[in-house]
Amino acid sequence: MIGALALPVQPVARRLCLHVERSWDGLDGLDVVMFRLEGFSLAISKHDGNPLGISYVWLTQPHERADEALDALLEAVGIGEEAVAFRGDAHDHRGERITESREVPTSLWARLRRAIGVGRS
Repeated sequence: MIGALALPVQPVARRLCLHVERSWDGLDGLDVVMFRLEGFSLAISKHDGNPLGISYVWLTQPHERADEALDALLEAVGIGEEAVAFRGDAHDHRGERITESREVPTSLWARLRRAIGVGRS
């Protein structure tokens, strides 16, 4: 995992002209897209049971420039850093989190980030 977007899979896939696949991973149903972008092999997934509405971004093949892969995705989709819920692995406490200074308190994304604890020290 290289990060998460505070967006569902479908609008991201539409911007990239990709088809969203429905699957099951033994835990829950999920939406997933897999694709290559600027030499990176990526996947974006969201489980049905994830109430937070965030989509996880994965490198499907190891790469030393994971941060560049996420930046390439943002650029290709035409979205800014405000759509990133977090960078890094959710299970790795070293993952870079978005700071509250980037949030607008009344926005949907700000409320979502507060709900999942992103941006808090």
